[in-house]
Amino acid sequence: MEKIALFATDLDGTLFYDRQNITERDKNTLKKLKEKGCIICFATGREFEVITPALDRLELWDYVDYFIMSGGSQIYDVKNKKIQVVGELSPECMHYIYDKYHNMPAAVIIPRDNVFHTNRISDEIIEESKLLGSEIKLYDDMTEVLDKPNPKFLFFGTEKQIDETIAVMSNDTDPRLTICRSQQKYIDCYAAGINKGTALKVLCKQLNIDLKNTAAIGDNQNDIELFETVAFSACPLDATEDAKNKAEYICCNAHEGAVSDFCEYLNII
Repeated sequence: MEKIALFATDLDGTLFYDRQNITERDKNTLKKLKEKGCIICFATGREFEVITPALDRLELWDYVDYFIMSGGSQIYDVKNKKIQVVGELSPECMHYIYDKYHNMPAAVIIPRDNVFHTNRISDEIIEESKLLGSEIKLYDDMTEVLDKPNPKFLFFGTEKQIDETIAVMSNDTDPRLTICRSQQKYIDCYAAGINKGTALKVLCKQLNIDLKNTAAIGDNQNDIELFETVAFSACPLDATEDAKNKAEYICCNAHEGAVSDFCEYLNII
């Protein structure tokens, strides 16, 4: 087996098994990887302002080198504290998505500066904002929010609302967009070609790391391009079926330490 020079892990549902906490087993594994000189990348749909409080609370800053954020729209260099934009939605694309889909069952959310800018408030949105530590700002007219580029455009709702919304949006053929379901309650819209896999390719090229020396673990549809990019891929046992069908190795459940299970499988700790 090739030496693993870069190890990438999704956060919600994978490293953060309940979207808030990490097992001691996995935290110890990250420490061991760092001691062996492996570059660690957290690949997440979260934005920078939402990632940082979680890393503060869980004391994880010493165990990560890079973030792939907003589903691949940005890369953050932890050591140099710099954000690199890989791609973002233009105001024209933002308006297109809003005008076409804002009346769908799922609510619109534009995440920016740790605020949920939304056209609807529900108990589910309030609960999600509390979990992520984000404020909520409600709009009758979202024009002022749409007139700025943004890494992503979200739809949020109950599982039924997301099912109904993605059934329509998945037929969208606009070449400017990438649309995917990232969790049971989310639909993510990105600029065309933007995903965790393309961002990892950009990062590895900059670091002069061959993709044959990379591994990644994730649990959802927005991790599939990551799996297709790296040499070795894995999912927790409680991942979505779509993700598990694309992964090389199926680990234990996330709350049992799936990241550690995968690293043991790879024989890198």
